[in-house]
Amino acid sequence: MTTTDLDKYLRLRGKNKDIYYFQMRTPKGLQFLVKKTLILQSLGTSDIRVARRKRDEVLSQMRHLEDTAIGDEFNFFHDKYANLSKEELYWAREKLSDELRNEYPWAGHREQGKLPNPIKEEIAEIDAMNVLLGGKKPDNYKLTLKQAMRKCWEYKSEPVYSHKTKLSHAKSAEKFELFMGKEDVQVDAIRRRNARDFKKYLEDMRDKSGKRKISNATIQRHFSDLSVFWRFARDDEEFDVQNPFEKHGISKTTGQKSYLPWHIDDLRQIVELMEHRFDKLPIFIAWYTGSRLGECLSVRPEDIYEGIDEITEEKIWVVAIKPDDEKRKFLSDEDNSAKNKNARRILPIHKDLLEPLKEFKKSNRGFPHAAPNIYSKLFARKKKKIVNPHNELSRQYAFHSIRSNAATNFERAGVPEGIAARVIGHSTTGTTMSFGLYSDGVTFTKALEEINKLPVL
Repeated sequence: MTTTDLDKYLRLRGKNKDIYYFQMRTPKGLQFLVKKTLILQSLGTSDIRVARRKRDEVLSQMRHLEDTAIGDEFNFFHDKYANLSKEELYWAREKLSDELRNEYPWAGHREQGKLPNPIKEEIAEIDAMNVLLGGKKPDNYKLTLKQAMRKCWEYKSEPVYSHKTKLSHAKSAEKFELFMGKEDVQVDAIRRRNARDFKKYLEDMRDKSGKRKISNATIQRHFSDLSVFWRFARDDEEFDVQNPFEKHGISKTTGQKSYLPWHIDDLRQIVELMEHRFDKLPIFIAWYTGSRLGECLSVRPEDIYEGIDEITEEKIWVVAIKPDDEKRKFLSDEDNSAKNKNARRILPIHKDLLEPLKEFKKSNRGFPHAAPNIYSKLFARKKKKIVNPHNELSRQYAFHSIRSNAATNFERAGVPEGIAARVIGHSTTGTTMSFGLYSDGVTFTKALEEINKLPVL
């Protein structure tokens, strides 16, 4: 990044030219809100580092405002004038109408030619006033699919939608609009036949070999996303029609294949192919704990520590998988980032996993490929050197397969089911674990004894 980029939109102003200001041309999408061509705002600091941080906060707020304002000018003005009395609203409309007649005196005349008309934001302001004064809402202001999607994000109660979920939403909306041949599909115009034809359109998509490109599970996800937007629009605009995206009989399981457990020699080869020592570590964590890839990559150096078994008072090394922020002592609280309550857990460390985790802790650095999608691609590249990619079964061997290995290893080693389920993170009854104790009275020391029975990778 150049110095110019680093300090973009920052200007020294004030009496002594020692206070940083945020200065930029108003984005087109915000001009109807700001009513200025230039945004100028004091950041109240002479420290360039503080100024950059505050600049970034302003930019973030502007992007959010612009995102929520896109195509929603009518609702903005409707909310703006909603609290005015009828008399106040009438005179506000007359004032604006006079201003527009003065600015565009030629509008509507036969000889107007190429002279401009009022911009859409100005028309939206007049239309909003007319509706509040008893007029009918024009069809062009009805909620579109993408507007409903953005409103869903804005009004979603806790927990808020994750970035991954928003990407899924956007992809579903984009696919449906592509199918409909329109960029802005009005929600109340969507009919059940449109959804039915969309389903068939997705089912009929084929690759060059004639194989289906989109699974039933993916189709179900698209329909689930679209249902969410549709329901929001129905509640927002109060129309009473059956949800066109519901009850299409889409089976999630059709065509799905389960993961196959790895042969231990093949998995060892993949470990050897990993160039960075810490790229090997997620495989070891998964092997000895049955954790999912995201859970493995969530482990930070501070999540590996030596505690004291509260029952036996013995020192024992543990690793926190999706831990809370309060010393990770109790795991019965809700954690929306985990798949279920039991997926958030503190685990005794297998004797052969201890040294690699201690080395990771000492490094005080995260994983070199910390994002699950990035690591998955790395794992897939190494897998191709071990498993024939042209074999139909190759897709059934993945990082998630290690979880199957772990479950089998626990069973073969004779580890009690309650302990195994707790370690792997299965949703079970009566196995909630706080630091040092399972609900059935098994101590961490005893749990470690059982875990150490697992075969070495």
